[in-house]
Amino acid sequence: MSVTTIRLLETAASIVGGNRALASRLGINETVLSLFVAGARELPDPLLLRAVDIILAERDSRLALPDAAVTKFP
Repeated sequence: MSVTTIRLLETAASIVGGNRALASRLGINETVLSLFVAGARELPDPLLLRAVDIILAERDSRLALPDAAVTKFP
């Protein structure tokens, strides 16, 4: 598995609160996730896309904060 995919999983795990939480969000057990993170198994595309969605949702929530602050405090 690519270093980029492993970093993506690590980033998603840090966003949701760790490997256990990420495994739950991906619908897999923590042991299987550890195989993906170690690069021992190839991450299926549907799981990759779920992890990307987690990261994008976090990014979108951070981008939305300044707009909300400007709206509240003109």
